[in-house]
Amino acid sequence: MDNTEITKEHVVEAENKLFSAQRVSNVDLLDQLLHDDLVAVSPTGQIVTKEMDLNSHKAKTMIIEEASTEIDDIKISGDTALSIVTMTAKGKMMETPIEGKFRYFRVWKRFDGTLKVIGASFMQLP
Repeated sequence: MDNTEITKEHVVEAENKLFSAQRVSNVDLLDQLLHDDLVAVSPTGQIVTKEMDLNSHKAKTMIIEEASTEIDDIKISGDTALSIVTMTAKGKMMETPIEGKFRYFRVWKRFDGTLKVIGASFMQLP
């Protein structure tokens, strides 16, 4: 990736890598894509850190059985991009079945030429 600019194509590529890593709980790739200081807010209002996210994948407490994503919008400002993504998913979270559409808002920032998620929020859509 060019160190001087972020394009929508860069964000789409990063989103696709993130989705693929989430689907199979690829902790190594997730570790590369999530910034160490990640702050995410879950639908319940819980603050989720990178460590918590990675641990849920390591422990297999979050299992995605079926999923698809659609990137709704991307806004870019300097070395930061905001993405809005809709995911349709079915799976389990801590043994509790989950199914539906979810909207994600992610803040991607360039660090040493690599895009990483530094902030995120997600909610279930009606």
